[in-house]
Amino acid sequence: MNRYRNYMSRVTAPAELADKVLEGKHPRRPHTGMAAGALAACCLVAAVGGWQLWQGRAPAEADPTAGVAATPAVTQPVQESGHTLTVTDPWEGQVHSFPNIPGYDYPDCTGSEALAGDYAPPEGWFEERLSAQEIITVLGGTDEVPWILDWTGFGLDGTVIYDGEGNPWRILIQGTRGEEELSLELWPGREPLIDLLYADTGVETVDGVEVKTYSLYYDKDGDDAKEYTYHADYYDGNMGVNFTCASEDQSTAARLASLIIGYRDFTADGLHGDGFDGKHMMLAGVRLYGSGELSLGEAYQEELAAYLPDPAALPDDFTFESAHWHFDELEDWLSILWYRGYDNVSVKAALLLDNHTDQQLDTDVLPDEITAQALEQRFGSYVDDDQGDTPGWRYESFTVHYVRNGEPTVAVTYNIKGLDPEQAAAFVNSCQGEWSLD
Repeated sequence: MNRYRNYMSRVTAPAELADKVLEGKHPRRPHTGMAAGALAACCLVAAVGGWQLWQGRAPAEADPTAGVAATPAVTQPVQESGHTLTVTDPWEGQVHSFPNIPGYDYPDCTGSEALAGDYAPPEGWFEERLSAQEIITVLGGTDEVPWILDWTGFGLDGTVIYDGEGNPWRILIQGTRGEEELSLELWPGREPLIDLLYADTGVETVDGVEVKTYSLYYDKDGDDAKEYTYHADYYDGNMGVNFTCASEDQSTAARLASLIIGYRDFTADGLHGDGFDGKHMMLAGVRLYGSGELSLGEAYQEELAAYLPDPAALPDDFTFESAHWHFDELEDWLSILWYRGYDNVSVKAALLLDNHTDQQLDTDVLPDEITAQALEQRFGSYVDDDQGDTPGWRYESFTVHYVRNGEPTVAVTYNIKGLDPEQAAAFVNSCQGEWSLD
């Protein structure tokens, strides 16, 4: 429990998120855009619903004299700005020189057919929020966001997903400036994994690098006004880059996308998972969520294993199937599954935040309420083969709540199929002490 308390004392959440948690609302997680190290499946989808073909599009040529450059980032308190950092203008609005921006073709893919990619993070992944300095460093700056990106006025936030060995796997930086939005995905050492692959995407070679581009024109945010979305992605041999900018001003979206195409200073150097011990994070940093698979022995070395039943309390013919750990902003949990033919027993122990201790359901019980009679009467039923199922006892899923010395609630959820009431009660009640797997 000390690990949990130490972690929570280090977390500083945005005010909006904190308010939602205090109100008992489930905060929305950052969109990771993921669904396994490579495209696992693709399916053809029709023209995206509600997108209308924009007639008369002409390829946008970026203005070579385009304007005031974005620059040094100033970190503002999350409570005031709502962002990790906000990019300010070092030129203070004065006209200054700017490199010529090549004109790239962005084929209009509004209404175009697309392939939807399905991919997932690697086993044992976890995610952390980027600090202001980490965002600057990833963008190739030292003490400020590089002005050549022209991001003046954007409020920026970022996250990084690490693989099971603590290496940065995917970096996401998102920005907003009024109604304008940008999203930069970086994939260290690999081609970017793309959610949607449009059939009409443009492909051209820029400085020996193959770049894919497209544009869209539709009501992106449901405000009855269409926005221009400009996209570019490429892999330069060191970093996979996937960039999108949406704006009501076509030239802005095109200019910011074009500036990304020729940029080669993105880096993942210096990023590492805080406290990584070769298996999973020890919560020294602000980890948003992560998960992984464990052996039976590893599972019973976890802190939450004290709330798991003794595996010796199961009949000998039950076999260990799998165990998993998971952490997110609401709970820390550990689960184990055993099986015997068509019978199975699964247990999930979850450490919840304090404000969830009063959210009990009709199927929730306290430890001293577990008896064979109670399980039979409240949750159990016997099924014979005449009812289309294998004979045996079945139980409605139920949760046992543990509250110890003011510690956050531990909720242990059981799904049991195949134990008689006496066996089920003995199994549940066996989690009161220490045991050996030998």
